[in-house]
Amino acid sequence: MRSSHTTGPTVPDVVLAPSGDHMAGPHADGSHPQPMTPRYRTGDQNWVRERNLAIALSYVWEAGRPISRAEMVNTSGLNKSTVGSLLAQLQAWGFVKESGRSEPRPGRPGTLLDVNPDGGRLIGVEIGVGFISVMVTDMKAEVVWQQKVDVAIGPASPLRHPTRVLETAERLVQAAIAKAVGRHRLLGIGLGVPGLVDHETGTLLFAPNLHWRDVPLRDRWIERFGVPVIVENEANAAALGEQMLGTAKGVDDFIYLSAGVGLGGGVVVRGKLYGGTGGFAGEVGHMTIEPDGPPCNCGNRGCWETLAGPTAIIRQVREAIAGGRSPRRTLVGDGGLETLQMDQVLQAAASGDPVVLEILSEVGRYLGIGIANLINVFNPSRVVMGGVLSLVAPYVLPRAQQEMEARAVAAPRRGVQILVSRFKFDACVMGGVSLILRKILSDPAAWRPRQRQAVRAESALVLRRGAL
Repeated sequence: MRSSHTTGPTVPDVVLAPSGDHMAGPHADGSHPQPMTPRYRTGDQNWVRERNLAIALSYVWEAGRPISRAEMVNTSGLNKSTVGSLLAQLQAWGFVKESGRSEPRPGRPGTLLDVNPDGGRLIGVEIGVGFISVMVTDMKAEVVWQQKVDVAIGPASPLRHPTRVLETAERLVQAAIAKAVGRHRLLGIGLGVPGLVDHETGTLLFAPNLHWRDVPLRDRWIERFGVPVIVENEANAAALGEQMLGTAKGVDDFIYLSAGVGLGGGVVVRGKLYGGTGGFAGEVGHMTIEPDGPPCNCGNRGCWETLAGPTAIIRQVREAIAGGRSPRRTLVGDGGLETLQMDQVLQAAASGDPVVLEILSEVGRYLGIGIANLINVFNPSRVVMGGVLSLVAPYVLPRAQQEMEARAVAAPRRGVQILVSRFKFDACVMGGVSLILRKILSDPAAWRPRQRQAVRAESALVLRRGAL
């Protein structure tokens, strides 16, 4: 639901939608058809007002500065009395506030209005492979609290079961609410996870690197926290966050690449997140690059993430140490090879370790091959790298750029920029915030203050109104 009302287009008073009974004429053989599906109906005034409220709030939010009522009247297409009424309603709900007076000019100076940062708090959460991250922001998406904890998640871990991990995440969210939400209204929670998500139910269907299947995340957290919860694939969430707040702000066609343990992607086409038929598009890490390559947790071999993701880097550095090509003590000290972490690899690269730099260059080659494939298919204007990729960018980007230019078709690759995420490792949690913020901007009436006892019952309903 990315609002595109930067200049506040007019919303008509009458909206045509399917309604009414219509009968087509007789067929050529003289038979009469069945009644057709109703074609049009008029939108009622409540619907029109809800849409206008969304336009008004989006206009104020996207301005990024205090604006006057007169400015909105002049550029939105809405008349003066409508703008005044809409802004008064949004102010009563706490979403906007008065913010000084306009510049002196002939006549009475106007009151400026801006997004009210204290209109509520939003929480973004990422459950990754080996960590849980939680961020709290205000209504302007400014961070007011953040914490990340490492957890051992895997087949041999005591936290391999979803319930144990979720309990840990829930304690962290509860701490965020206690420390950073306080007297403010909690508007919702956006949760990013590394796997396939059923958006209708908020269920994590399959996360190969977590070894999880069919985990009903949304219903559990609505029951636990009593606010709307949106669950999304972590790369998709990060892509939406970058589009709304980061490196790809205002860009209509781009690809976000996210690396934690695996390699995921969020594909934005013509301003919209591309989900495909079932909403599962973007699993770019599981493109087959080498048919007989390393085994992947998804069950395939030679997936892109086994050759260009963090797993590939760690595996190859371990192999180099075991083969005596790189000094063991420099990288892992007295620990075993299984203790090797990306931080140690980055330190070795920064110190000029030739073997590590060679490995990162080879990873960059495979990264560029995959990016070339994506450019040929989607013709984006930007490719944005986040997560671990943003940390190794100085070492992999030169080779990736070289490989992309050699392999992508000339026309679609022309002008493509490969950039690092503004939020780097925090792209997903900021994306979680943007999931909720987008919903609020698209339908502020659904998020107006309510009696506390009614919130839990309405949380699931709110999420069904509109689309991301």
